[in-house]
Amino acid sequence: MANYINKERRQIDFDPFDLRIIAVPEVVAVQFKPRSEHTLLIRIADVGATYQPLKNESLFEAILPVHFNDINEEDDYWGLSDKEQAEMKLFNEVHRDLIYNFVDEHPDFTQIVVHCHAGVSRSSAVAMAIAEHLRDTDTYEKLQVIKRYLPNPRVLAIMRGEAYL
Repeated sequence: MANYINKERRQIDFDPFDLRIIAVPEVVAVQFKPRSEHTLLIRIADVGATYQPLKNESLFEAILPVHFNDINEEDDYWGLSDKEQAEMKLFNEVHRDLIYNFVDEHPDFTQIVVHCHAGVSRSSAVAMAIAEHLRDTDTYEKLQVIKRYLPNPRVLAIMRGEAYL
């Protein structure tokens, strides 16, 4: 499994599940049991996708569902079909504002768990951007060393308030 879950292979000297902000795949999120009160969950899925049911939903202080597709058109060298273009919803400023407002509305949170389907691209970009938004340099730097994370450049840029394409 992922290098940050398998203690023998993860090659980091901290437990990611102790971080103030963490990105995980949906399969981990549905089983996740918060270690403290005031844990927030941000659920990311493709447009039209449904979320798997959470085993410990009542243990989260608040849950934000967000739907956008995991695509970075700069790297999409195959191109999208007309059907795909019509159905895709790319991450934008509305998503960013929704996420930051959610975080800012819960200033007493102890942990934020962000998940997308694989826990690699969208969720890691959102987690890193939230750490930057909160000026949590320690968490941001630790998120950067988790090899599993490959943050979506579009999501990260827009979360930072930068123009993308």
